[in-house]
Amino acid sequence: MNNQHYQDVEKRLRLVLRELEHQPSVGSSYSADELPFDEEMQQLSEYIETAAEYEVAYETIVMTISKHPYVLSGTGAIALLETGLILGYKTSQKEDSIFDRR
Repeated sequence: MNNQHYQDVEKRLRLVLRELEHQPSVGSSYSADELPFDEEMQQLSEYIETAAEYEVAYETIVMTISKHPYVLSGTGAIALLETGLILGYKTSQKEDSIFDRR
């Protein structure tokens, strides 16, 4: 990926993160084995905005929205889809290998 791709990915991940952050009521669906909602949102913010760990943030978001009843806007859903297309995978889990073109 080139620098423009990284900027595009960061922009899209920030958009999705902001949508997740505006749904704190979803935190009630988190189990005791998971980070609490606030801590997970902070961790995602750090992955994206501080560490530039976009792949880790993307995979964490995909796993989180798969487990919890988050709702994304059309814009947010498309941003997440576009991020997956740019990065070339869904998650590193075996069942998602069909989507992996890395």
